[in-house]
Amino acid sequence: MTKRLAVILIGLGLLTGAALPPTGPVPTEKPSAPADQPAVPAPAEKPPEGEESAPAPVPAPGPPPAEDVVPAEKPEDAPAPAPKVRLPGPPPPARGLPPVPGLQPAKPAAIRVAPEDPEQFAACQAELKTLGTVFETAPPIDDGEGCGMSNPIVVREILPGIKLAPEATFRCETALQLAKLTRETIIPAARIALADKGELKAIQQASAYVCRNRNSAATGKISEHAYGNAIDIAGLEFDKGSVPMVIAAQDDGTFPAAFQRSLNAAACLYFTTVLSPGSDDAHKDHLHLDVIERKSGYRFCR
Repeated sequence: MTKRLAVILIGLGLLTGAALPPTGPVPTEKPSAPADQPAVPAPAEKPPEGEESAPAPVPAPGPPPAEDVVPAEKPEDAPAPAPKVRLPGPPPPARGLPPVPGLQPAKPAAIRVAPEDPEQFAACQAELKTLGTVFETAPPIDDGEGCGMSNPIVVREILPGIKLAPEATFRCETALQLAKLTRETIIPAARIALADKGELKAIQQASAYVCRNRNSAATGKISEHAYGNAIDIAGLEFDKGSVPMVIAAQDDGTFPAAFQRSLNAAACLYFTTVLSPGSDDAHKDHLHLDVIERKSGYRFCR
């Protein structure tokens, strides 16, 4: 009976397609994990061989931190800029732009006093001593901007017994020409035209060496006085009075006027520049004499 029942059941299983359990002992059900213990996750299934797992998602790019920013690379064929070299001194203003306030251009190199030829200076001193000029040498003068002399002298008497009042500091060549003018023109002419005045005792000078521009102007060329090349005569002092340098009118036929005109003209035989009283507004009351060097021996006499 039992065997017939088993055959019937097998036949029913074949008809319905249900799988019969394997023979053997029935496995017991595995106990579930306690509620207080976390369940162990099942291991991920390994993908079939030959297929790679999908890569992990990459976060969207964002701006890196400020200190980690890397500048964009320049093309390899772009030439590198030349390094800027900073020269000493303030930079020049940009072309076409006004100068920057507070920045001054570099000053040009200082103008130095030209040295004097030692042989010529020695010869000049020897001639002054022969004429009887009372003088002494002085240390070089350099007042900047070209003002000064390498071999100045201080003259107290231009000729024996004839003072230079006050004493004057200038170049030896200037003193030598004044001494010659005094001996060869002033004294003989005064003895004729100003006989009533007696003998010449002093030459009153208004300006010898001084560092300034021409006519004491604020701008312009530097004066020959600044080189020791010039002297201004304000008057002559005699035993019986002084004679100022004045404008000699052309219609004045007196001896004093003739003396002044003779002095103005004769001075140009010794000095390369003669500006007589009245020659311009800056020379109304004195006679300007200087030994500036000019080409071809040219002389300016007014």
